[in-house]
Amino acid sequence: MKSSVVRSLVIFAAGAGSATVVAGLYPPMPEISREDFLKDGTALIGKVERLGGYVGVIKDGRIGIYSNPIGACVPSPPVPKWPDNVVDQTSLELGLAMVSALNKAYMRGDPQPVYVLDKCRPYAKGEG
Repeated sequence: MKSSVVRSLVIFAAGAGSATVVAGLYPPMPEISREDFLKDGTALIGKVERLGGYVGVIKDGRIGIYSNPIGACVPSPPVPKWPDNVVDQTSLELGLAMVSALNKAYMRGDPQPVYVLDKCRPYAKGEG
């Protein structure tokens, strides 16, 4: 009986110690309202989508960008009529992939994971 009490106490102490370590890794976050969450989230997807417009390639942990955004060098088609707060999904997905690749590069200690491919995206080549 005595050994099970000691064992339970040791397990409890180990669990409490683990919780303390994990709590120290993640600083406390303030509460957020639904309205503030939507406002911040909407602003964030706009910024990520804007950066995604520059991404040309993500390969081998490196991010190749064009120095001009999509449509700066070639005429772009008119933007579809989307509901408010909607961004281009393709650029958003490139931006999300870029954010992940950038974070992983920083975790590896790569100080310069981004390089410039060219000023403009190449023209689409037609089959001729």
